[in-house]
Amino acid sequence: MEIIIIIIMFVVSTLVISVVIRGAIDSSKLPKQLDMLTDEIRMLRKEIKENKHIVDKKV
Repeated sequence: MEIIIIIIMFVVSTLVISVVIRGAIDSSKLPKQLDMLTDEIRMLRKEIKENKHIVDKKV
């Protein structure tokens, strides 16, 4: 009987921790900033493909 209670407490505590972490990630600005950065990288790649002369120059 004690083992079942310990297992239930472990599962509940794991779920609570996951909800807290998910809430912290969702409320932070990091996902929005990551989306903006990804969009900017896509635009830069598109611009580089269109302007081949930038890539051809030797540094």
